[in-house]
Amino acid sequence: MSSERVPSSSKSTSSPYSLQRGKACSNCRKRKIKCDGLRPTCTQCLKSARPGDACEYADSGRTRTQMLEDNISRLEARIRELEEPTDEDAVRLHAPYNFSSRSSPTLMAPPSTAPSIRSGSALSSPTDAQRTSSNSPSISSSPAQSSTYSVFPEEPSSNVVQQLLTAFLPHALDMGFFLHISRFQNSALLPLPLGHYSRPCAGLLSTVYLLGLHLSGDTNNQESVYLARALAHTANMLSSTHPQRIIHAIQAEVLLSVYFFRTGRILEGKYHMSAAVSLTLGAQLHKIRAPPTGVENSAVSPLQQISVAGPLLPPPNDQIEEGERINAFWMVYTLSNCWGVAVGTLSSAVFESHGSTINTPWPLDMADYEQVMWNNQIESWIYGSDVGLSLPSQELLPADYHSVMTVQNFLRQVPSSSVKEFSTMAMFAKASILLDKAANLASLYRVDMGADEASRFGATFTSLANLIDNFQSSLAFLPLNQHTHEFGMIMTTHSLAYTATIQLHSAFINTNPHSRNKALMAARACVSILRQVDMSMSPHINAILSSCWTSVCQVLIDEIRRIRRRNAATGGAGIAGSSRLSPARAGGWSSDHGEGGVQGVEDEIQLVGMLEKVFATMAIFSMESALIGFQLAKVQEAFHSI
Repeated sequence: MSSERVPSSSKSTSSPYSLQRGKACSNCRKRKIKCDGLRPTCTQCLKSARPGDACEYADSGRTRTQMLEDNISRLEARIRELEEPTDEDAVRLHAPYNFSSRSSPTLMAPPSTAPSIRSGSALSSPTDAQRTSSNSPSISSSPAQSSTYSVFPEEPSSNVVQQLLTAFLPHALDMGFFLHISRFQNSALLPLPLGHYSRPCAGLLSTVYLLGLHLSGDTNNQESVYLARALAHTANMLSSTHPQRIIHAIQAEVLLSVYFFRTGRILEGKYHMSAAVSLTLGAQLHKIRAPPTGVENSAVSPLQQISVAGPLLPPPNDQIEEGERINAFWMVYTLSNCWGVAVGTLSSAVFESHGSTINTPWPLDMADYEQVMWNNQIESWIYGSDVGLSLPSQELLPADYHSVMTVQNFLRQVPSSSVKEFSTMAMFAKASILLDKAANLASLYRVDMGADEASRFGATFTSLANLIDNFQSSLAFLPLNQHTHEFGMIMTTHSLAYTATIQLHSAFINTNPHSRNKALMAARACVSILRQVDMSMSPHINAILSSCWTSVCQVLIDEIRRIRRRNAATGGAGIAGSSRLSPARAGGWSSDHGEGGVQGVEDEIQLVGMLEKVFATMAIFSMESALIGFQLAKVQEAFHSI
């Protein structure tokens, strides 16, 4: 095809560069230079040849540039129409996110509402939405924005923060909080911007605010806003330069996992719990105060290889900070055990595989770490200020506070050298270990086991059953005192210990009378706990109790079903038809469940009464936890179906 360039037909024949006005190409007109009118490309466009410059003539029809400009005009008009519709019923267009200079999303909130704790509190006052901190934009409630969303401040106002902390901190232990509460609270309330090194990491603060709102009751439907902000900040914690970012990230992940489990979002709960486990192992918190090299196998696991270039954490500044790290490990480990049994797929095996043997000593209660630090300060005052400063990091706690194969030795019933092995946190961790091991062992049982395999299983079963019984005897060290802030953890520890018995015998309840009686006794012990305490004094509980109570209900329902089937087979009247009902005995049920008649009726009455007590307790807390409500509905349906 010929590429010959021809002049425009509208040019004057006497002057090749003399064009009629308005006949130049669009590019030359825009650049305000002379055009020779040659086609398909004029000389000026041929010389410049800049990308995006098109040699187009108006007499050839509407140019591409004109069409693009028309499209832009139509789109701009449509945007104006959506932003300010004339139809009152139209849906308005608004920007859902506004990004700050740090590229963190500023979330949206309804303009006419403020974060609320309870109806009638300061948080429910419309004026609180405008009392924001100096570094946060205020929420506007002007008439012009009454039908749109307004920008939510990066952090709630100081008044709101105070009330969110007040709602969360009394129940922090039950939510998986392992940091020093007073230190956290004091730093959180400092009048400094979000993200300042003297305050907790933004991700941790935002997650605590979320839990505070969740526990207090979200009357203004702000929980999704707080959740989105917590997730956004937590995702960026490790990329920050905050000196406490690793420990704070572990704490935030634990709290988020507990939040999702409580709200019935199991998959998300598993995700955040797995993140907490990975961070814990990566930071080698399972090796705190580990013995000198050579005492144990020093193999390095793949998860530990994250930090082969050096420790991820600097030496702790004091005894409390070291205690936070010890408790961080045990809280993650304990919750992984508990929720692994409750929801499946989470397993503590990762902690002790590939050389990741646990050498961190049993945790102390935070008051114990405070006492150690206080004793150290007294020594400094007596012997000189340099004494405390000269102590190496491993001597912040007593020099002999070490541990080797902590969990393995507990399972082997090797006596512990720790003077505080019965601390609330240590007992909580031990109960979770027994629950996890019992559930795992029960899952390994098969009817077609060979003789050797069955013998090994039986030996392990007997050893674990004895360990669980011994541990239950040691629960006397943790009395159920509702007037202590550790009550929730203590009650959970008691319940986990008895649920471990149920889990261990679960495979044999229907075939072995001994296992059935052991499970029934454990279920009765759990119900007895509920009858000893006033649950109305505990507005919030550890949601893992729901799994314990579900196991108890299953045992009771199975036994009621068994009694009814036996009565039906022997012609017993049952509860509905008996005319010889007597009050339920204060003691247990008949040791001989082969008898029918009145004895069986009394047993059934007692079992139903226990079941109804658990139902009533679960109903109280189903209002705050979707998980508890779901599990309550399941066990009630199972009971009504028998």
